Amino acid sequence: MSLPSFLIIGAMKCGSTSLYRDLDTHPRVFFPIDKEPCNLCSDHVLTDEGQREYEAIFKRAAPDQLCAEASTDYTKLPDRPGVPERALRVLGLELRVIYLVRDPVKRIISHHYHEYSRGAMPADISDAVERFPELVNYSRYAMQLEPWIETLGADRVRVVRFEDFIADRAGVVGSVQAFLGLDPRPDLIEVDTIHNKSEAKPIARGPVGRLIHTRAYRSLIRPLAPAGLKGRLRRAMLPAAPPRPDPPGEELVKRIRSVLEVDWQRFEPHIHTKSGGRQEGAFEADVLGVPPGQE
Repeated sequence: MSLPSFLIIGAMKCGSTSLYRDLDTHPRVFFPIDKEPCNLCSDHVLTDEGQREYEAIFKRAAPDQLCAEASTDYTKLPDRPGVPERALRVLGLELRVIYLVRDPVKRIISHHYHEYSRGAMPADISDAVERFPELVNYSRYAMQLEPWIETLGADRVRVVRFEDFIADRAGVVGSVQAFLGLDPRPDLIEVDTIHNKSEAKPIARGPVGRLIHTRAYRSLIRPLAPAGLKGRLRRAMLPAAPPRPDPPGEELVKRIRSVLEVDWQRFEPHIHTKSGGRQEGAFEADVLGVPPGQE
């Protein structure tokens, strides 16, 4: 039986794709082709049939490999409740989880652009924040993380800042590999390769977009095509993402930070530096200071 020993649980638009690709270079790590199977989002995984389906995702893993997945839906409260409890029942107390975060407002900006590119949100970010509470909720990092800590214990959870990750990918990856009990091999990663960059990313809309988000496509069709081939096909067949809309104004930024202030105070003590120590100090106030990229 092969099931995950660790999970990358989010946050959305915080570099989980790049960390997944970097960790996947380690010979003792196995990720399925579908980065985000999201099986733990449903009680179906608690049934005999659901567990067999989950195990099948990792059937190609070698006996000495640590299985893992990277589903950002696992930190999307209140929309996806009960994930840590299901993870405990299916995967056990030895499970380790990795939670990437970034400046909360920058995460919201990137999340909004992602949804706007798909035609799911308006271009005006002020309007989107009012109409779509998930934009702010998924930046409530304490709200998202605390159920995992309560379920598994703080020693089984590693929080990584996106800003630290892009500044020193090799250092952060080596630290995470050590946290997972692996011999660090950051020399295997391609530090200059950017994964899941938002700008010019092919966007699937309409019938194609609906198809690739179905369980049948993700479980039956997607695993048959190598990652490189899928990328070439997407670039050839799908339109590029539109230009970024105007950034939020100063008043909106202040309002978001005010709304998130209490949550941030609860969350900040959980941040780790790349060496594994605790991170002190809040994110910078300039929400436009980090260039778009590995989101």
